[in-house]
Amino acid sequence: MADYRLILSLLAQDYSYREIEAMAHCSHRAIAKARSVADTRRLSTKVDVEALSADDLDELFTDGRKSGDTDFVPIDVDAVVRARIGRKKPPLKVLWARYLNIPAPTPSTRHYRYERFCQIIAEHVRTHDLTSPITHIPGHTMQVDWAGTPMWLTDPITRTTTKVSIFVATLPYSGMIFAYGCLDEKQAAWCDAHRRAFEYFGGVAQVIIPDNASTASNQISHYDKTRDVNQSYAVFLEHYTTAAVPTRAYKPKEKANVESGVKVVTNWVIHYLGDRTFVDVDDINEAIIERVDWINDRTPFRGHKRSRRDWFAQDEAADLIDLPDHPWQEVTWKKAKVSRDWHLQIATIKYSVPASHAGTIVDVRIVGTHLDVLAGGDVIATHRLGTKKHSGLMQGEVTIGVSRCECR
Repeated sequence: MADYRLILSLLAQDYSYREIEAMAHCSHRAIAKARSVADTRRLSTKVDVEALSADDLDELFTDGRKSGDTDFVPIDVDAVVRARIGRKKPPLKVLWARYLNIPAPTPSTRHYRYERFCQIIAEHVRTHDLTSPITHIPGHTMQVDWAGTPMWLTDPITRTTTKVSIFVATLPYSGMIFAYGCLDEKQAAWCDAHRRAFEYFGGVAQVIIPDNASTASNQISHYDKTRDVNQSYAVFLEHYTTAAVPTRAYKPKEKANVESGVKVVTNWVIHYLGDRTFVDVDDINEAIIERVDWINDRTPFRGHKRSRRDWFAQDEAADLIDLPDHPWQEVTWKKAKVSRDWHLQIATIKYSVPASHAGTIVDVRIVGTHLDVLAGGDVIATHRLGTKKHSGLMQGEVTIGVSRCECR
């Protein structure tokens, strides 16, 4: 059954028939019928539509096969609402099945169908303001998660495929969405995706809400379901002056906004781009960010002629924490022994140092894509981090120098 209240409301806001068909999931004929009723009853504003009761709508859009609610077995709406309060609440389909067991007072009296039963309950809840919506504070939280559906890279020669995991971040207050493709779901990719989300939003939320994945948190004990934030993840968040509050296991409602965001990204990014072939992760992310921008700029949103980006720019952007002067880069420390040919080896790749340090043990600091070699607190060589395994860097590729560095 068409939601005529929604259709009337959209007509009052001057949306086109094509837009209403997509938003209300109804036929052109239903919209034309609603237009005729709106013109006859002079329903020109959204307030006029909201003033209509459920009985008014039934009377306006009767199909001639029923004469009103007197032909139906009445619903004990208060009893249904009471049953839906509490932790162990039965689903509406069970409550509807119980309603069907109520005997009809006359042979001509019928029971409501399940769809109409749900509409009557929802109308009662809406008109009596029985809902308790979550109130989000601007700039307070950012919720993050991995999308369950991956994307794929395809080798143009061998046609082999490589899985790409999609990271999703949302700002619950404004609804802003960010997505980014990663080749794995390890700690480095997890933190790098956060960094890119912060830079996309132009600031940092006060609290980050991840799920209970091991990249974000660890269970404190076998008997305690409370989870503790990973040390490396905590160090990353400290760099951005924020903190994480992981959700509890099997509590998806604690990050409901990002769950909704994952659905949006899955439908309008992952599935939308599903027929395209990508050979490089940068190509995927370029296509992803284009779709993400489309989502954030799309109107209407939340029943207003404002997009997610409008909500963000006008009400939330100013409340985010400023980005630090320097973006986070993962820092890794290692020890290595310089061989007699004045090279040391890290992950099968050889790096040269001054010959005077042959045979000594040095400290190696890897920051992002750069590698520093330190001896006695002095930087004795700097290299660009190699990517080709079992390779050796020529001496001309090393920056040799001595500078004082406090090592711990």
